[in-house]
Amino acid sequence: MARAQGEAKLLERVFYRCHTHIAEAANASSVPARFLGALTANESAGAPDAARFEPAVYRHLLAVAAGEAPSYAGIQTAEIERQIEDRLHPKAPEFHARYLTGAFAAGQGEPIAALRDEVLRELATSWGFTQIMGYHVLGRRPRVRDLLDPGRHYSLAVELLAEFAHDYQLDLGREFEPMFRCWNTGQPHGKTYDPAYVENGMRRMDLYAEVAAQAESPPVDGG
Repeated sequence: MARAQGEAKLLERVFYRCHTHIAEAANASSVPARFLGALTANESAGAPDAARFEPAVYRHLLAVAAGEAPSYAGIQTAEIERQIEDRLHPKAPEFHARYLTGAFAAGQGEPIAALRDEVLRELATSWGFTQIMGYHVLGRRPRVRDLLDPGRHYSLAVELLAEFAHDYQLDLGREFEPMFRCWNTGQPHGKTYDPAYVENGMRRMDLYAEVAAQAESPPVDGG
């Protein structure tokens, strides 16, 4: 009972903090609002300033700047990972390998080499409601700190989801389990860092829809 109540409050918090921006992004895409709501609950519990530094990604970007790493090696620092793993869901190493390729190093190595260390750390951090990696802004219009702006954040989130759907021939309006896996692992059949990640997401989709339906229903006059 306590867990169910906690889940209900979580989805209510996400809805009332994010529903305006979620609805705007959903209306402009094929991604249902309930999926974005559940994804937000999974990734940040609705905290708009949630941020998680990924040490292995940072080390990789340093290597790219030095011309030493054409693709992601996924080297972990266990002690640092243990210290931060209880805060937010980290991406699976395969997720970063999808993006931090030889082509990435060839195209972004010189610009990355010109960046300050502070900016490199921002690129190696996941940000905001759905925990978008900072390096996703490279070659796109937003800046890293724009990921903390809800409107821009969800706009980029649906753009990234659409890229997954295109690459893996997924239906954004129906194939939710593989989309949750893509978000955490970079592929529709990947092993999520949290074994319950997909199960939680599917359950939270229904809870978000329930909260949305209640919010849209007029109050009942009991008198």
